[in-house]
Amino acid sequence: MFKGVISLFLIIGAVIIFFAETKGYFPEIKSLSKEVATYNEAIKTSNKVKVKIDEILDQYNSVSAENIDRMNKMMPSTSESMNLVVQLDDMMRQKGLVLKSVDIREISGKTSGSAKKNDSLETMTLSLRAQGGYSSFHQFLNDLENSLRLIDIASVKVTPLSDSNYDFSIEAVSYWSKSAQKI
Repeated sequence: MFKGVISLFLIIGAVIIFFAETKGYFPEIKSLSKEVATYNEAIKTSNKVKVKIDEILDQYNSVSAENIDRMNKMMPSTSESMNLVVQLDDMMRQKGLVLKSVDIREISGKTSGSAKKNDSLETMTLSLRAQGGYSSFHQFLNDLENSLRLIDIASVKVTPLSDSNYDFSIEAVSYWSKSAQKI
């Protein structure tokens, strides 16, 4: 019995010493547990973000080369003023118009009329002069309206030269995105 009492006292003493010595560590353990929970939550959030990024990359990679080309034509990453003039000249020739003169003014960081200012959107103002028939000019405007390139016609001035020949002066604005890179 004496051995049992001594054993009990030793066990109680060991428990008291254990709690007395480790009492200072409990607040630190609690704060570390909270920190671990915060890190676990951050890991869960980063995993969700990674899944979303993978989904978006899959969508991005699923875009066909044809659609990528169309998007680059619609909003090019550079002004491509010479390419635009060549395209407009080709469109005019196909419709029977003759391009007489072109004046290009690139305006940085400005947008037209009601559009909000957007630092990544650049504009290029084109002044075109062409000659030809009215129906040819009308077909040209229809083609321009249906083309992929974003172009706003600001003004059109028509001057008759003869019964079926006119001089057309066009003020147009084309857009390009300086911050966008080719897709």
